[in-house]
Order: sequence, then structure tokens, then C-alpha cells
Amino acid sequence: MLLRTLTYSLPCLLLTACADAPDKYRDTHHLELPPVLPIEHTNPQPAVAADDLKPKSALADLMAFTDEGGKPVLTLKTRPDRAWEMVATALKISNIEVLDKSQEDQRFQVRYDPDTSGKDVGLLRALLNNDYDEAEYTIKLKEERRGLTVNASLTKPQDLEFGEDGSAELIRLLHKAIDEKIINRPPDKKADE
Repeated sequence: MLLRTLTYSLPCLLLTACADAPDKYRDTHHLELPPVLPIEHTNPQPAVAADDLKPKSALADLMAFTDEGGKPVLTLKTRPDRAWEMVATALKISNIEVLDKSQEDQRFQVRYDPDTSGKDVGLLRALLNNDYDEAEYTIKLKEERRGLTVNASLTKPQDLEFGEDGSAELIRLLHKAIDEKIINRPPDKKADE
């Protein structure tokens, strides 16, 4: 009985003795503070720009676009299967009729009228704004060192009745659809190139 009483009472006594600590151990104002060292930067850091604080899309670096000399160049910096899906989705979003496609050849054959840019417009507007003829275009994805280049060309240039070749307009439309609808970049921001 004495052993059991000691077993239970000894820890209780120890806990109550520790709980009654003097105030000098509770008050930390009397402790010595470490010295304050001056911070010297050998390499000054540049100021942070306001654009650096805004979140950027993870997909923003997937595309490069240059439009110089009337011949735009669209490059998708991703895997061939992913680039194929991006172009297929951009064609679907833009309401461009796909006549034939071959993922093995990395080729789309589409019917496109640059005057409508893939949208249905009224008859009067179609008659007034008719610089290009509706034609069949071939879109090819070509693998290069920097990524996959998207090229468009007339399938049958001899069948073009009037107007100009609208392949440059088709590449611009694909760029806009991928940039704004797939990558979700606001239309007022230019791509970082």
C-alpha cells in the first residue's frame, strides 16, 4: 500500500513543485539579446516590376508567334501530340470546317474563308467584305529544333477564283484562338518573346 501511494503521490508532488516557478524564470526581459549586425549586400537586387507579381499562366511559354513581312510564324513549344490537340481545339473553337485530318502526317485539311474568320456573318456583310475566296487550306505541323511550326497553305492554288491567299489570316486566327481560348491570356497582353 505504501509503495502504491508513493508511486502516485511522488509524480504529483514533482509536478506541483515545478509549477511553482519563480517569476525570474518566466520574465524574459532580463535576458541578453543577440547583437544586431548590419546587412551588407554585395550584389544589389533589381526592383521587382509590377508584372512580376501577377500570376502567369503555366502555359504561357508554350507558344511563340512572329508576324513580320506578311508571313506569320506560329511555333508551339510542346510535344507533337499536345500541339496536335491544341490546333484541333483551336479549329473547333474558331468554327472552321475540318475536311480531313491525319495525325500520323501531322496534317489538317480545312475549308476557310478569311473574310468571315470562322464566324457566320450575314449575306450583306459577306458581299461587302469579300477580299478572299473561300478555299481549302492544308495546315501542317512541322517539327523543328524550337518546337512544332504550324504552316498553312492553299491545297489547290489553281482553283482560287478571286482574291488572295488567306493562309496568313488562318495562322493569325489559330494564334488568336490558342492564345486567348486555350492558354487563357487576356487579349490586351502581348506574348513575351
